[in-house]
Amino acid sequence: HFYQADESYLNAVEGLSPDKERHQFYVDLSPKLGIPLAIRPRFQLNMVINRDEDIPMLSKFPRELVLPFLWAQDGFDAPSQEMADAIRKGIDIPKKGNRLIGVVLLALGAGML
Repeated sequence: HFYQADESYLNAVEGLSPDKERHQFYVDLSPKLGIPLAIRPRFQLNMVINRDEDIPMLSKFPRELVLPFLWAQDGFDAPSQEMADAIRKGIDIPKKGNRLIGVVLLALGAGML
């Protein structure tokens, strides 16, 4: 769909209508862990066709035409419940671990007196 491409690519092919909501690559990262909470990778594969005067069908093409032939998307819009639970644990464990280590070191220090 040539979303965010130069206008010349879009103008060379009929029937394309780029749309941000449908064609933009999207990722939402957890600020604390840096892992994706939502990701929607979208991509397009293109083919470059060059004009060839010796082939009648290609002789009418522009000098060079970039033609999209495959568009796909994958990913997820929100973490599953299992993933959300794992993320929550990943955030909570270091908090609890810090307290536990603090208490253990305090007890060791007190025991050395």
